[in-house]
Amino acid sequence: MKKVQLNEFSINYDIVQTEQCPVMLDEQLYIEDKKLPRYFIGETTMTFFDFYHADSPDFQETDYRLSERFLQIIGRFPHTNQKKIALNESESYSIKQVPVYVTAKDYILAENNPEKYAKFREKMTMIQSLTPIIEDEAELVVGYKRKRLLLDGTYGSRELLEKGQEKNVQAIQEKLEYVNEMYYFAHYSYAAMVQFLPEYDITTYDQFHEAYGKFVYSFTITKNGKTIPLLWPDYLYHKPENHLEFGLLANTRQPRYLQFDEWEAKEPIMIEILADGFEDVRFETHLKQPMNVQPKLSKSEYTLGETICLSLDSGLVKELAKQEAKFELYKTKKTSENGYSLNYELLEEQLLMPSAQFEKTGRYQLKITSDVYGQLLFLFTIKQEG
Repeated sequence: MKKVQLNEFSINYDIVQTEQCPVMLDEQLYIEDKKLPRYFIGETTMTFFDFYHADSPDFQETDYRLSERFLQIIGRFPHTNQKKIALNESESYSIKQVPVYVTAKDYILAENNPEKYAKFREKMTMIQSLTPIIEDEAELVVGYKRKRLLLDGTYGSRELLEKGQEKNVQAIQEKLEYVNEMYYFAHYSYAAMVQFLPEYDITTYDQFHEAYGKFVYSFTITKNGKTIPLLWPDYLYHKPENHLEFGLLANTRQPRYLQFDEWEAKEPIMIEILADGFEDVRFETHLKQPMNVQPKLSKSEYTLGETICLSLDSGLVKELAKQEAKFELYKTKKTSENGYSLNYELLEEQLLMPSAQFEKTGRYQLKITSDVYGQLLFLFTIKQEG
């Protein structure tokens, strides 16, 4: 007969049924007739690979390693939730203070067979403040969703352990909106923003940071049944903006982005954001029709007098010809001009605009919004010759 003890909880067990251990826990394992804790709860630090593995099993640890470019950006714009997110020695992220739980049965099985469940026992040593919760105390447990440490040493998906625990966090879903979806924008195949509804008057970076941003620690997008974790700065918010923005990089072989190399019209996707002290936020939307010709400016900088050349899918060219799509030119962030009032020419798969018609040099934004193809935004600069 052996004994398991964890804090104030202890129980005797044996590999054969005896008078002292008459209750079968598992094949060839018996325990004394004593009520087990409902579970043990605690907190731990885990890598992004460990945190996301249950929902994103196809990704490897190397898929979470930050690129040199990302490390440079983080140097300028570090993650705003330093309490929760940390860079580790592998140049990837770890999440601190992750709520977890362990079942009493798994704990006893691992104690009885330490070699078989070595990974489980290793992860157990990393859990802080492991506390047994008995049946009568379960409803009093303060907290939200927890990840279960499984016998194979991996963690399961986040889950509520008791009814009513969703009341332990702040509601925020109804205060936020999913806006400004963009296709083929800059280096991204798909991008969008999350912000507060206008009635909440969150108009500055600091207001957004204090109200929600500094608590965010996870951002995922699910497409075609696969959940893709985004790493800061795949998603970020920065001064002076008052919203969270994200994008899926295009033209890369990194596995996390490959789901957005192709898509179908009306294909559903789901965005999920996790933030400390808040309910999980989810937005569901449907993708617009992909283009056979990737929309792209011939270059990002034109000399005054040159022709601005924009490659477009023939379907969108037809919409522009019928003036069915919204067509705007932004000279500043807030002032726009109807694109149809400009001098332009439409070819089968191109939009041509002479830059000589613009009054000033400087930065411009060309925006096309189609019910079929979605919103496109192109940034370019016009400079003086010489």
